[in-house]
Amino acid sequence: MRTITKARSISKKIKHDPNIVSEEYRYHWLQKRTRYMLWVYDVKIIAHDRDNWIDKGCLMIANHQSNVDPVLLYALNDFNKTVPCAFIAKKELANDRTYKNFLKLIDVLFLDRENPRQALEVIKEANDLIRVPRTMVVFPEGTCSRNQEIGEFHAGSFKIAQKSHAPIIPVSIVNSYIIFNKEFKKRGKKYVHVVFHKPIKPDTFMTKPTELIANNVKQIIKKGIEQYQDVDHKKAYIEYKASLKKKNT
Repeated sequence: MRTITKARSISKKIKHDPNIVSEEYRYHWLQKRTRYMLWVYDVKIIAHDRDNWIDKGCLMIANHQSNVDPVLLYALNDFNKTVPCAFIAKKELANDRTYKNFLKLIDVLFLDRENPRQALEVIKEANDLIRVPRTMVVFPEGTCSRNQEIGEFHAGSFKIAQKSHAPIIPVSIVNSYIIFNKEFKKRGKKYVHVVFHKPIKPDTFMTKPTELIANNVKQIIKKGIEQYQDVDHKKAYIEYKASLKKKNT
């Protein structure tokens, strides 16, 4: 409750004057809360090939298994190594009593999926954010799958990369659907894999139809899910933590 009150207070301040609370403070404050949330739900993230998250404006495309997916990516966003995340979210969240004040603290564009004209405006705003620069995160399925399956990708999302001439980073999110699933609630730790694939350079897709780009990226993400969905997750997490410790010594 204290966190919600604090988020409301900060959002009110920046509504009157965006500079009254620094962007750096807002981003770090919110990240601490997202990491705390993952700790509360006993979520253990295993990040693969994190170095593929480049330090420049880009379009990050991920599959969408759960409402916690943006939180996972935000928690992994190392501001010392990569530019901050920005998100495209459905317009309903702009008025959601729980989330709206948190979303106002960072760069979030709200999309009305029933309004094609407004969608074009969002694409333009997303291009501007990439140039700030930002990592523009998009979930092209548009809704959560609630399982390991991937839904159809909306090809329009990829116009952002073409118009901004920005690289695309495909990301596979594995197992996040179990976090709020009642069947897994009492099974202890929830291991989630986040796989960062190699960036796709703009020159390789600038002249291609967005439907073809969407399908190619979807296949990359699908392979990442298939690679990690049936592994020993606990063992993978132990090995991941050991590799981080070795890297930091």
